[in-house]
Amino acid sequence: MRYPKDHKKQARAAILATAAHTLKEKGFQGVGVDGLAASAQVTSGALYSHFGSKEAFLEQVVDAQLGAEFTVVDDPDPAERRRRLVEFLGVYLSDDHREDVAHGCVMPALSADVSRAGDSVREAYQRRVLDVVALLAPAMQGTAEEREERAWAMVAAMVGAVTLARALPAGEQAKSVLDAVLQATRKAVTDSPAA
Repeated sequence: MRYPKDHKKQARAAILATAAHTLKEKGFQGVGVDGLAASAQVTSGALYSHFGSKEAFLEQVVDAQLGAEFTVVDDPDPAERRRRLVEFLGVYLSDDHREDVAHGCVMPALSADVSRAGDSVREAYQRRVLDVVALLAPAMQGTAEEREERAWAMVAAMVGAVTLARALPAGEQAKSVLDAVLQATRKAVTDSPAA
C-alpha cells in the first residue's frame, strides 16, 4: 500500500497535536515517551521516529504551539489590535483557561520545563515569545522601545497570573489572582493616550 507524499508530515502533525495536550497537562517529568505515544495512539517507536527524543518533542511543541492563541489580536490597525487584546485578556485570564491546562497556552504549562531543557528548546521558546511580544507591542503606548517593554510586562503578567492561579486550590483566591491581573492589564491597554 502506498501512502500519499505528505503522509509522514500529516502523521507527525497529528502526533504533535494530540500528545502535546498530555505533555502540557502532565509536564515533562510527569509523562514518559510511552505515555505521550499512547495519548497519540502510536507506538513509542513511532514517536521516536518522528521526533528523535522526548526533549526534541518538547521543542516541537514549543515551536508549533507557543503563542498560537495570541494571533487573534493581530490587526494592522492599532486601535483594533487594542480592542482585540482587551477581549482576549478576558479569555486568557479566565477560570476556563486556568482549568484546561491540556488545551491552554504553552507558556504557563511548560515554562518551568523549558527552563530545565537544553539550549535548542530554550532558543525555540525565545523565538516564539519574541513573536508574541512583537504581536502585542503595536497595541501598547509610547515609543517603540516603550511599547516593547510594555508588551514584555503584559506577557509576564498574563503567564504569571495563570501559573499562580493554577498553583492555588481552585476557588476564590485563584479567581482573585486572575481578576486582579485582568483588571490591571486591561487598564494598561485602555488607559493609553492612543486608545
